[in-house]
Amino acid sequence: MVTSYLKTYFKVLILILLTVGLINLAIDPLWYGQGNRLTGINPPWNERISKTNLLLQQPPSTWNCLIFGTSRTTLLDVNDFKTDRCFNYSFSGAKAEELVTYATYAKQKGIQPRTVYVEIEPDELSQKRKPKDFPAITDPIPRYKAYFFSFDSLWLSIKTLIRGYDFARLYDRMFQVHVSENAPKYEPKLLKDDERKQCDLSRIRFYESLKTIFPDARFVGFVAPVSGWYIFNKSYSSGLMKCQLAGIHRLSSVFDVVYDFAIPSALTTRTDNTYDGNHYYPEVFDQLALVLQQPSQWQLSHPDNKTVGIVVNQYNVTDYQQLYAARLRNFLVQIGEAEYWQG
Repeated sequence: MVTSYLKTYFKVLILILLTVGLINLAIDPLWYGQGNRLTGINPPWNERISKTNLLLQQPPSTWNCLIFGTSRTTLLDVNDFKTDRCFNYSFSGAKAEELVTYATYAKQKGIQPRTVYVEIEPDELSQKRKPKDFPAITDPIPRYKAYFFSFDSLWLSIKTLIRGYDFARLYDRMFQVHVSENAPKYEPKLLKDDERKQCDLSRIRFYESLKTIFPDARFVGFVAPVSGWYIFNKSYSSGLMKCQLAGIHRLSSVFDVVYDFAIPSALTTRTDNTYDGNHYYPEVFDQLALVLQQPSQWQLSHPDNKTVGIVVNQYNVTDYQQLYAARLRNFLVQIGEAEYWQG
């Protein structure tokens, strides 16, 4: 009787584990293999884990270029980089100290990039806060443990199948980001911030330390595009814009070159090329990828430097701040909100 019961128990247990494992293997929510083979849609459930799994699928020599940044930079397509084999190690909510941690991990895994692209997040430069303790990066657990013995992974697989998510960014079969058809339409508005925040550039050290991890690599820094409304609300209105620009300019003497794509321009004063003012559509980043790789050609194509962005290295800090302020003021005049300008 007991023996019969145990046999039935173990048969049911094995059947459950096999079912869980096979579903997880087919959907692959953590990107151990080819991703979702059923629908081809790969939601960004945990980009830190998933991208690490993706990185380790190939030998270190596969990559001679790394891209670090926030969710904005996940929209940068590595296929646009024709002369390099880039891995986009960007993820949502990335903090400056995390970039150092993940760059160190990549180096420990034997990756030796000749080019490193780094998104500079202005908010990370001007706000004083203690470094946050993030979980240490460890090698992924074996796939069979993650998928055959994990109901958490099963839950992610089920939510993937039933589209139980509201992500605006979704990865395709090739793990490139696309904007969801359900992404919102950008409806900007200006917001006044009566609280003048204090500037602190101490966190810039995390960006500076990236250079020491890969001392032989060429470092290209860039500020990802955000809308003119976003710049006003997050930087100017809070009193942090001048400080943030000083931090960006300081990094232009550390990195080989720094681009600012967020400065008010024909790119960032539209509402049809972004879904929230903070993330731009992939076709915008296709254009930026060309700029990052071929600056000389970009200069010839855009001599007035008003359509895409600017090369920060070409300005001293005062001229950079004045140019930025003039562009922002002109933007406010353009949209009929000149009274918001306080000098």
